[in-house]
Amino acid sequence: MDGEFIKLYIYDIPERASYDIKDLFKNVEDFSKYEYNAPAPEELPTFTLPQIYNLKGGELQVDGKSIKYRVQVALYALGGAYSIRIRFPLENIDYSFITKFSFDKELAKEINAIAEKIKKRVEAELSKQINISASTISEEYNFYFINATKNEALKSGKGIIPGLLIDEPNPQGLDQSYIDNVLSKSISYNADDITYVGWEGAVLIDKLKSFDYELIVAEIANIQLLKFRVYKEKASIVLKETSNSVAGLDRMGFFERIFSSKLEKLNKRLGIFQDDLMEMLNRIDNTVFGMGEWYLSRLYNLFASTFRLNELRESLIRDSEIIERRKALVHDVLEAKRNDILELVVILLILVEIVVELIYLYH
Repeated sequence: MDGEFIKLYIYDIPERASYDIKDLFKNVEDFSKYEYNAPAPEELPTFTLPQIYNLKGGELQVDGKSIKYRVQVALYALGGAYSIRIRFPLENIDYSFITKFSFDKELAKEINAIAEKIKKRVEAELSKQINISASTISEEYNFYFINATKNEALKSGKGIIPGLLIDEPNPQGLDQSYIDNVLSKSISYNADDITYVGWEGAVLIDKLKSFDYELIVAEIANIQLLKFRVYKEKASIVLKETSNSVAGLDRMGFFERIFSSKLEKLNKRLGIFQDDLMEMLNRIDNTVFGMGEWYLSRLYNLFASTFRLNELRESLIRDSEIIERRKALVHDVLEAKRNDILELVVILLILVEIVVELIYLYH
């Protein structure tokens, strides 16, 4: 049996950056060479493809076999993220060899070390053009391609596939209803192919070796999951750090309200974060809406359901609503501050007028 194992490492980078490193990474992937066999080719440009660079690969020893691997870096300008792909073409192997890539800890260390070196190189190149801020949140995902018909592959590997999807080395011990639920997240374009989508990995079974667009959909969904996680953490920090400030607004004295700059800083911080959050959500929406109502869109919906992206999005919207209410409260206090200043100015002008009158009278 032939196929390919692809390890994806996805990292967050600034969304508002305009970057293109084709002068730094020379070998740009040419998508025109792909013959896409599912939806009609004219439908493909409906969503923005990433900029993909082919880097130098290498070899790993796996069970006495020398396995060559390719390395790609996919830059997603709209999503504000990049993906490192370590691709292992596999020939004359069985399912036990495939599962080794998922569950062998020593092999995982070697692959992770390769990814870390590539990450340092990518971010060193990107940092020449944009600000790279270190994020502690990233995503890893496995993508398996099995070059066989659906019936052939399921006949020998149905008991293994659930484990690949959920990172479980012994899926046979799982409850059958749970296994059935895991395998229910699948889609077929014709009678001979099927794609399963899981939390830890996706398995595509097909006799046609054209699956780069399915790989991109998997990356887009993982980028969304990463972005939602990153912004959920940011929202939690903003809400926590501004909670005491907002709670103390009603205790601010007259002169503190007038002369303190805390209100302006608080209002600015809440506004910047909310604008940043909504811009991120809009960019993601535009990417998804651009897929259209066709095969890749339905495949994306499988990923969205598996990753519970809609629930995460709604959670961020609720955070945004809390921030909006805090902004409104701060705005009201700022308006009161402006009124206080106007009143103070009027009082000072009246006092000045009285002093001038007194001086005039006594002179």
